[in-house]
Amino acid sequence: MYEAGTLEPAYILHARNYRDTSLILDLFTRDSGRYSVVSKGVRSPKSKIRGRLQPFSPLLVASVGRGELKTSTTIDFPRKPFGLMGKGLMLGLYVNELLYRLLDRFEPIVGLYKGYEDLLSELVLSEQSMSGQELALRESGGEVTAIRRFELCLLQELGYGINFEYDSRDGQPISADLDYRFVVQEGFHAVRESQGETFPGAEVLRIASGALEQVDSKRLLNVTRLSLAELLGDKPLKSRSLFRGAR
Repeated sequence: MYEAGTLEPAYILHARNYRDTSLILDLFTRDSGRYSVVSKGVRSPKSKIRGRLQPFSPLLVASVGRGELKTSTTIDFPRKPFGLMGKGLMLGLYVNELLYRLLDRFEPIVGLYKGYEDLLSELVLSEQSMSGQELALRESGGEVTAIRRFELCLLQELGYGINFEYDSRDGQPISADLDYRFVVQEGFHAVRESQGETFPGAEVLRIASGALEQVDSKRLLNVTRLSLAELLGDKPLKSRSLFRGAR
């Protein structure tokens, strides 16, 4: 819960200029959820932290104020930034936009904060394992799996988790021998004839166990994208347009 003046771990989701030398930072914090602060004078030539307030940089932030917009009093840098590049950077910006759009103010979700840090670590490791040509041309399997895992975590923590263990219609356990269709806001239900896109039951159970790397990536993408679209509404994500342009 938010307490004025208390240092808490945070990341910047979005920043915009404010007046001549200040910034408004939209923060994702471990203890207080998402909220915004004015960081005064940080764009001044004399500022010691000018240029360091970037996404994917772990921060410790203290702020004061009674309204929704606080004023930062202290910003420390406890660890080095996650050095995302290329596709990893664009995927990180996509996740930041999801959090900015979907999280309510001052509602801490500790499990999601940990999932976010785990995701950033996986994106960095994935980039380090790829050659320069691979990094320039495509996402690695590790990046894809990490993003899908985080999207599922986000849906779960927001109260829109998908049940991969039971049939949404009759409550029976998912069978590895049947085919299933996914219905947004309902879940998976067995089908007798494979019309349209269906999931083998064995694959649904792999998702339930967390073995996402063994699941068809396009089918899983459709599940998370359709589910998130219900929460995002009609306004498209800017980061998706950026990603398509890069391709």
